[in-house]
Amino acid sequence: MAREYGKTELLEKILQCNRCGTCQDVCPTYMITGNENDVARSRLRLIRLVAEGKYAWGEEAELSASIRSCLLCKACVSNCPSNVPTDEIMMHARNEINKASGMPLFNRLAYRGVFSHSDRLSILAKLLRMYQRSFASSLVRKSGFLNLLKNYGKAEELLPPIPARSLKARLPELLPNGLDSKHRIVYFSGCAINAFYGRFGMATIEVLRHNRCHVDVPSVVCCGGPHLSGGDFAEARRLARINIDTILALEPDAIVTDCATCSGIMKEYDKLFEDDPAYLEKSKIFAEKIKDINEFLGSIDLRPAEHGVRGTATIHNPCHLREPHLAKPPRQLLRQIPELTFVAMDDADMCCGGAGSYGALHPDTSRTILEKKMHGFVASEADYLVTSCPACAMQLEFGLRRHNLKGTVVHPVELLAKAYNFKRSAEK
Repeated sequence: MAREYGKTELLEKILQCNRCGTCQDVCPTYMITGNENDVARSRLRLIRLVAEGKYAWGEEAELSASIRSCLLCKACVSNCPSNVPTDEIMMHARNEINKASGMPLFNRLAYRGVFSHSDRLSILAKLLRMYQRSFASSLVRKSGFLNLLKNYGKAEELLPPIPARSLKARLPELLPNGLDSKHRIVYFSGCAINAFYGRFGMATIEVLRHNRCHVDVPSVVCCGGPHLSGGDFAEARRLARINIDTILALEPDAIVTDCATCSGIMKEYDKLFEDDPAYLEKSKIFAEKIKDINEFLGSIDLRPAEHGVRGTATIHNPCHLREPHLAKPPRQLLRQIPELTFVAMDDADMCCGGAGSYGALHPDTSRTILEKKMHGFVASEADYLVTSCPACAMQLEFGLRRHNLKGTVVHPVELLAKAYNFKRSAEK
């Protein structure tokens, strides 16, 4: 999670690194390039040069590019014997670079321009659906226009088929009132699920209601994850305040989301408000109520599934669900589904290369990392490639298309909904 460091504290954190090289073993960018500049300890060394006054933030383009090329997957953090918070330091550095030399154009357009406004994202999704279903998409691809856009042009391939209606548009039919409930839940539907993966959200709401949960779905804003990854702390705080005030007013027992990134970001909202007494306490209360859907279902008396799901499933761990106590619940969930066989995947913890907008900003590196993930899926011989993150789902579905592989990318809760024989969540 992001936090701003003072100069002395930043240096103290960086000097915790003893340059042992453990990060080399797990860093996806280093694994594919073998370049020492692409690993955590080297990026930390560059930031140390700035902290010691040898360079200024934003002064050296190569230094800024190295800091922005980190996936923020936290693999180095999980394996660091010195507990260096490399992801936090990288986001702090990006925030400082933005303040010194301005925010990159992509961040201004995509993050502040679109993700900060859910209505704009809904309009964009409708336009993209029209584009995908018209002759324009074929014409644009054949014309070579996408090549003129360089890396941005390659992002067109990443898009999943856009559904006809957003999750928000389907809510009236998903949330009839009057059920006997044991749990009062707020469901937080992230931006990607609302616009692109409504099927995840429909399955989640149906499964929660089937398990005696009263589900509220308030109108919220982006969790702030994209903004934090780009080093835009001010906008992330603004969005967090809106979510905290909107959701706590409903007094839920738990705040449940089926987006790993959203849960990972919101569980650490309190770090954003360490210097804001008015929101620090509220953000702690909020963060304690956040549950990943797999985590929540594992904590209640789950009704058994009456139907089976034939096939074999393997799991890719989103970076925000890598820790053992978060990686275990989705596996337990799959093992409760009759007739479904679970097999482990090699390098299930390794980032898929999607990393939010990384696939669009660094397409060549992203696709090489994705290729390693596809090797793991092929070796598993599974029918279902399961993940609890819509951004990962987008990248993995692209991987199946790119490598012409058979398989279906699903959220764990989709398979549970199928075992409950719910029909609506299978709609497109």
